[in-house]
Amino acid sequence: MFPVRLLTVFLSAAVLVSAHAHRKVADCDTSTSVMDLPANQTALVAPATPPLFILLGVGVQNYTCSGTTFASIGAVASLMDISCLDHTPEFATVQTRAFEIWDRAPAGTSATSIGAHVGAPHLDGFHYFVTSPSGTGLSPKWDFTSTGRFAGNATAFVLGAKVGDILAPTDPATNIDWLELTAVEGDLASTVFRIDTVNGQPPTSCVAGSPDISVKYTSKYYLY
Repeated sequence: MFPVRLLTVFLSAAVLVSAHAHRKVADCDTSTSVMDLPANQTALVAPATPPLFILLGVGVQNYTCSGTTFASIGAVASLMDISCLDHTPEFATVQTRAFEIWDRAPAGTSATSIGAHVGAPHLDGFHYFVTSPSGTGLSPKWDFTSTGRFAGNATAFVLGAKVGDILAPTDPATNIDWLELTAVEGDLASTVFRIDTVNGQPPTSCVAGSPDISVKYTSKYYLY
């Protein structure tokens, strides 16, 4: 199956790149961090508490041709710690700068390696999709069990269910939606936000029988 093959290749490449350089992860204070959400919406509600993690996601959104349009079949991304960049001038555009590098990277480049170019060299974990607990459909997972400070902790993950969704405030035809998700499994966090998205949207149409596609994207993820 396409998502499983891609996930295996993606994570294998990331582990090779990060085996030594990313063993230590950042531990900068997030107690004064504030997530910046658009004021003219109510679908995404920031918690009153500070985030546990602020992450840069670098990866791909996966799609299959369903009829004449593409339908999502999940995503795969590396998650780099950017809490140390918060309150710096670089923080606001880190996802844009990362995408510019990721977009022109040669085939075979590990998404994990992109963080080092934008001041986020520390790998916390991976984002991908698994079969939903109901046994039907897919659920997004943020997984810290295999790398970084939580390596070996079997509960250091969160499986999410979407509770809020808004169009990207800028260029929504190109940039994927901003999301709020609540945890349904795992101890890593209770709420996850995807914001500041760059790219990731599929073409507007497809021809039946077309192969599955992967579209590069970056975003910030806030875990509470």
